[in-house]
Amino acid sequence: MSAKRGDRAAPPPRPGGYVLRFATNDAAKGWEELCRQAAANTRAAFDAIESDPCPSPPTSRQHPLKGSLSTAAHNGKTLPQWQYEVTAGGRIW
Repeated sequence: MSAKRGDRAAPPPRPGGYVLRFATNDAAKGWEELCRQAAANTRAAFDAIESDPCPSPPTSRQHPLKGSLSTAAHNGKTLPQWQYEVTAGGRIW
């Protein structure tokens, strides 16, 4: 069964780690494609985001979005949006 909006991005979180979920069905499909194209980089991205989704200071691959994309509403809360550079052309928001 394919992942869809609201599903947890596998693998399961480590103790104390964050649970990663897809915001849209397209995000779930994109994740699968990114895993096929750059498995090792995608796994490194998953591990980095799971352990610290908003590092301070930002890393060379993980940084906050700017302007109108800097925040998004989720369950009635306004949260910062970050981007992780998986490959030169592949990004995770």
